[in-house]
Amino acid sequence: MSSHTLNRRQFIRTLSILGAASLLPTPWPSLGETAEVNTGQTFSVQEKSALGEWSTAVHLSQNRLQPGSTLQLAVELTLSATWLATAAKLEEAPSEYMLLLTSERCFDPQGRLRLPGDERMSTLLTPTSLAIEGGNSGAVSKSAGSRYKSPLDLLLKLPAQSLNNAGQLHFSTQAQLPADLPPGLYRLRLDFGMIVKKQWRSLNNEGFAQRPKDTGTFSLLYSPLLLCSNVNHLGQGVDAAAIKPRLYWVLLERYNSNGYQGVVADEDKRQFALSGRNIIPDEVILPLYQGNGAKAAYNLEPTIPTQNIDKQRSLPLNYASGELSLQIIDPSGVKIDLGTAPFITEKNGWPTTNKPSFTAWQPEKYGHYTVIAKGWLTDRWGRHYEGGGTYHFWIAKRMTMGTATFQGMSFPVGTSYGQALGFSPAMPADVSVQINLYPFSDAAKVKSLSYSGKASPGGIFSPAQGMKPFILDTPGEYHSQISATYTDSDGHLWVCSMRHAGVVYPADTPLEAHGKKIKSGDQFTARGETHREGYLDANDTNFRHLEHLNFPYQNGDVLLIASEGQGANKIEPVLTYTLKNTPPPEDRYMQGIGNTNLRIATSNGLSPHLYPEFITDFCYYYAAAPRPGLSSRFLVGEDGVRAPYWPTSTSSFGGQIGASNNGDFPGDIYRLIGGAVVRQKGQTPLYAGYMANAFILPQGSNNNRIIAPGSEDIIGADGTPARFFLVPIRPGMVYEEGSLFVPVLQIDPLVPAQIVFTLHCPDGTKKVSSGTGDSFGYYIGRERWPLTQPGVYRYAVQASWEGNEGRVPGLTPGVGSIFVLEKNRPAASSLNLLLKNQQAFPIAEGLLIEGTSTSENVEYTMITPGAVIEQGSLPVVNGRFFYRFLPAQVHDKIPIYDIENRRSHHKEIGRIIHFTFFSTEKAPNGSTYHAYVRVILRGNTAIYAH
Repeated sequence: MSSHTLNRRQFIRTLSILGAASLLPTPWPSLGETAEVNTGQTFSVQEKSALGEWSTAVHLSQNRLQPGSTLQLAVELTLSATWLATAAKLEEAPSEYMLLLTSERCFDPQGRLRLPGDERMSTLLTPTSLAIEGGNSGAVSKSAGSRYKSPLDLLLKLPAQSLNNAGQLHFSTQAQLPADLPPGLYRLRLDFGMIVKKQWRSLNNEGFAQRPKDTGTFSLLYSPLLLCSNVNHLGQGVDAAAIKPRLYWVLLERYNSNGYQGVVADEDKRQFALSGRNIIPDEVILPLYQGNGAKAAYNLEPTIPTQNIDKQRSLPLNYASGELSLQIIDPSGVKIDLGTAPFITEKNGWPTTNKPSFTAWQPEKYGHYTVIAKGWLTDRWGRHYEGGGTYHFWIAKRMTMGTATFQGMSFPVGTSYGQALGFSPAMPADVSVQINLYPFSDAAKVKSLSYSGKASPGGIFSPAQGMKPFILDTPGEYHSQISATYTDSDGHLWVCSMRHAGVVYPADTPLEAHGKKIKSGDQFTARGETHREGYLDANDTNFRHLEHLNFPYQNGDVLLIASEGQGANKIEPVLTYTLKNTPPPEDRYMQGIGNTNLRIATSNGLSPHLYPEFITDFCYYYAAAPRPGLSSRFLVGEDGVRAPYWPTSTSSFGGQIGASNNGDFPGDIYRLIGGAVVRQKGQTPLYAGYMANAFILPQGSNNNRIIAPGSEDIIGADGTPARFFLVPIRPGMVYEEGSLFVPVLQIDPLVPAQIVFTLHCPDGTKKVSSGTGDSFGYYIGRERWPLTQPGVYRYAVQASWEGNEGRVPGLTPGVGSIFVLEKNRPAASSLNLLLKNQQAFPIAEGLLIEGTSTSENVEYTMITPGAVIEQGSLPVVNGRFFYRFLPAQVHDKIPIYDIENRRSHHKEIGRIIHFTFFSTEKAPNGSTYHAYVRVILRGNTAIYAH
C-alpha cells in the first residue's frame, strides 16, 4: 500500500498510467455517470455533508474485480468553500485528511442481496425462520472498529498541507486483491474523513466511517457494481456475468397489521425475513372496510425495505425503469389478471406505475388472498434487478388472542407446550395449531404436531376444545403458528394469527443467559442505582440527557425505569452469556448499545452477513418484553444490533391493538424474557433461558435502578404500591358447563409467594387450592375442578411472601367473578346489546351501553389488560339495562388507562377494555338458562361481535 500527495499535474499523470488520460482535462462525469476506458472505470459524485458540499472523482484500473490482481486507485476530493469555512470554525483545524477504501459483496453467487448490517430485517435466519439482526452499521474495516475484516481494506492519509487552493486533495494507491476473493457482485466503499485533535472524524464531523445522524448528509460514496468471478467455497467456478441480482420485494408494507407490516414472497422466505421488533411478523390481516364504512383500497406495488436501512448503502435504483405484473387469486380461487405496467416514476420513496388497479386495488370480499407480483428494475447504470413472487394475506377483521405463552419465552426440556387460549372478541372460532421443535437447531430433524378444534362459546380453546400437549423433549428451538377464523352473525370474517418462538434448554445446561450490568457511579454492577433519569431540556429539546438501561444482568431481578413523556428513558433488550463456573468477562465493549458476546463468526473473519457460506458459529439471543395486552418488544439478534431499545414513553409499539401513543405508564408491568443460543462448529449446541421484570416509574423519580425481586414496594396499575403483584384468571371469563378449571396466577416480580386460591361455587360450596409460586413466576394449582354448576362463580386470592401481601391491581375487595353457561341452552339468547357491530364514541362523553334481558339483574365485569376496573350488578327495568362508560372515571381509578396524548394534549385512547355481561334468562317455555354478551372497547371504538 502507498499513499502520497499529488498535485493536479501529477494526478493526471497517474490517471494516464491507469489508462484514463483521455478523460482529462475534460470535466469529470456527472453524478452517477460511469465510463469504461480500456479495463478501467471512472465515476464521480457530488454530495452534501453536515459541514457543506463536497465532490469527488474516482478512477479504478479495473471495471471488475480480478482475484489475485493489482487494483490501482486514484481519487480527487474537492471540498467546497462552504465546507472549508465551516471546518475552520471547529475547535482545531484538521491536521490530516483520510480516505478509507473497503469492499462489500452486495449479491452472492445466487444473486441474493446481502447487507453488512441487518436491521429490522435479515438475510440470516434462525431455524424457526426468524430474522437475526446485527452486524456492521459502519464500514466493514478494522480501521473503523469492525470485528470483521474486508477483502479490501486500505486507509490513506494526507497531511492538511496537501489541500490546494482549489480545495482539492489527491489520493492514490494500489492494492493486491486476494486470490480467494469470494465470487459475487461487489461495490467499493470510499469513506472520507479528517483528524481533528487526534480524533478521527467524518466530513460530517461525526464518527469516521459510521452512519451519520442525519440521513441526508454523506461522507462517502459507493462505486457501481463490480463483477468478481472465482471459485466458490465448494470449489465450483462462478461466472459473475451470469449472476442475476434479485431484490427483496415486499407487498403491503404501507399498512399496519397489528404492529407489523409487509408480506414477503414465498420465493424469498428461506433467505429473508422482516423484523418489526414489537411483535413477531405474521400473516398480514387487513380490513375490508375503512372506519367510515367505505371499501378499503390497497396499493399492491412493491416496497424494497433493504433500501431503507441505510440511505448511504441504498442501491441507486432508477424508479422510472422496469415493470410490474399482477395477478390476484381471490378466496374462492378465481384468478384475476391485472396485467403488466411499466414503472414510470418515484412516489413516496418507491417505484410506481400510477395504474389505479395497482395502486388502489379494492378487495371484493373477506378471505385469504394470493397475489402473484413479478417484475424488475434497473439501477442508474442500467443493470437489471429482478423481484417479486407469490404473496399471501387475509382481508378480515382482526381477532386478538391472549395466552400465558409469551412470544420469545424459553422453556426447560420436558415442558408441555400449550396453554389455554382466549380470543377477543370471544367467539367459537375454528382454531388450528402447528408446533415445530428443532432439536439442537437442526431443521432436518424437526419434530412437529398439528391439530385443530373449535373454541368454546366464550372464546376459550383448551384441552376440552381439542388442544393437545406437545412435549419439548430435546434442547433446541421451537416455533408455533396459531390461527383462528370465525364469521359472525353479521357476516364479518374475523381472523387471528400469532406465532411463538424461543429456546428449549436443559436443566443442567452449562450456559447462562444474562442481561447486562448497570453502571452505578463508576462501577458496573449486577444491581445498583443511577440516581438519575433521562430528560430533555425544557428550553432546548435538542439537548438530550438519555438513559439506556439494559435487561438486568441476573435472572429474576427487576428493572425500575421512569416514563417521562419525552422518550429519554430507554430499555435495551440485549442478552449476553457466560459459562457456569467461569468468571464473567469484564468486557467494556459489551456495555455499548447493541453489543453482546453472542456473535456469529466465519472461518476466515469475513462478515457473516455478507459471506454466510463461511459461517462456523451461530450465536444469538431471543429477547422479548410482553406486558399485559401486548408485546412491546421481540428481537432475535447477535452482536451489533443497531438501536434495539424502545423508549418508555411516546412509543406506539408499532401500532398494536391495545397500545397507547404515550407508551408506558407508571404501574405498567413487564416480563423480560428470552434465551441464548450458542452453536459452535464441532460442538454440541448450548441453550439457556432468561426471565426478569421491569416496572415503570413516574416522571421525577430520578433513580432508574436494578433491584432484587421483592426488595421494595412498587407502584401498581391502579397507583397502589405492593412488593409483588398477581395476574389471576381474568374476571369475566366465560366457561361451558363441565369445563375443568385450574387455579393459575402470574406473580411479578418472581418471588416464591405463598398462595391460597378459593373458588366459591353458585350453590355456596367452595374449593381451595394452596401452594408456592414456582421459579418462573407462576402458581399453577394441582387441582382440576369440573365446573358442574352453571352460574356465577367468585374467586378470592390470598398471597404473601416474607410478610408482604401481594395484590391484583384494581381487584377490590379481592374477589373476581367468572361465569359458566349450560351446554344445552337456546340458540337465540334474550340477552342482547343495542350496539352496532362496530361504532366510535366521543372520549369526553363516553359510551352508553344499553341492553335487553328477561332477567331481574345483569352481572358485569370491566377489565383492561393489567388491571380490574369494575365488577357489579345492573338492574333490569322493563326489560332493559344501561351502563354509562366514562373514560375519565376509568382513568381516575386505573391511571394506566390513559385518555390524553401527552405531547399534543388531544383526547386520545389506545388501550383496550373488555366488558362482559352475564345473566339468568327465561326461555319461552318458562325454563331458565344463562347467557352472556361481550363488548370490546379498542380505543374509542366499540366492537360488539356475536
